Amino acid sequence: MIEHQEGKANFKANLSGKNKGPGKAKGVFYNPAMQFSRDLNVEFAKKINFQGLFLDGMAASGVRGIRLALECGFNVEFCDSSFLAVQQIEENLTMNNLSSKVFHDDINNIVKTKSYDWIDLDPFGTPVPFLSAAIENINDRGILGVAATDTAVLCGAKPSICFKRYGSYTMKKVAAKEVGIRILLAHIQKLAESFDRSIEPLLCYSEGHHLRIFVRIIARKDIALKWLNYNMELFDEMDSEFAGPLWVDRIIVPSLIPNNCQGLLGKFFETLKSEAEGPVGLFDINDIARDADIGQTPKKVKIIDCLKKGGFFASSSIFSPLGIKTNAPLNMRIKAIKLAQSL
Repeated sequence: MIEHQEGKANFKANLSGKNKGPGKAKGVFYNPAMQFSRDLNVEFAKKINFQGLFLDGMAASGVRGIRLALECGFNVEFCDSSFLAVQQIEENLTMNNLSSKVFHDDINNIVKTKSYDWIDLDPFGTPVPFLSAAIENINDRGILGVAATDTAVLCGAKPSICFKRYGSYTMKKVAAKEVGIRILLAHIQKLAESFDRSIEPLLCYSEGHHLRIFVRIIARKDIALKWLNYNMELFDEMDSEFAGPLWVDRIIVPSLIPNNCQGLLGKFFETLKSEAEGPVGLFDINDIARDADIGQTPKKVKIIDCLKKGGFFASSSIFSPLGIKTNAPLNMRIKAIKLAQSL
């Protein structure tokens, strides 16, 4: 075991990954590539007046839950199916002068026997096997945090598996990750309806090799899932060229985005806030340049500025460095990029 420090937490774990993905490690793993996600989780948690019981459901070293306890004052319990992980979590709690319950069990069993107000699911690959039990048993208005690292499935590379696993068809190109998030939300909404519940997305994003959502579980509402084409047009019925069914309502609550962060995290939150009220989907700036029949694509910031001056919504997006979120029609996107080219 190697000793690590992240945020205010000191802990021991096996190093996993090379700052690019989940990697592999025997024993109790710690993936430094996910620190950004945990930093984000901590800052987001500070924006919510959370007073309940939090379950770090697939805790591994326990670093997420330990950080939330130390940095946000959360009341945290831990669960892992690995006995080695459970032993290490207990040691790591002692290292940080914390005490908590640590369960050696499958999370699907734990959530059926105890009530939680916030459940975090961070599995390898798909979260699908763990969603139903969490959605059914979490307390009313509880928060569910879900990570998915099966991005090839959710983001267009394996459409048949996506339909089998999530019940939706994917989309490639710049909108792929946003569509992947909306597929995951649609799947969770459909599961929630089977328990006479619905979801309310609070903050959803993609970063690195994973997608992550935070949703509140609420009483059942009628939620319309729709279909999206490559022109970013929404439809009520499917077509062979469409992605869906998708969650098409808001996926980011602007008031819950932290605004006091520096560095990469601060820039990430700024982009989230800029696109929070935008329409569904993204347009590729290179595709717009091709439609405009111009040579080199102008800088994205100039295109966005020209669209805004034309009276349209326009923003960058955390879902793609080449993507622009806008409600401008094709002719106005072409006009804006030509204007941007002349600046």
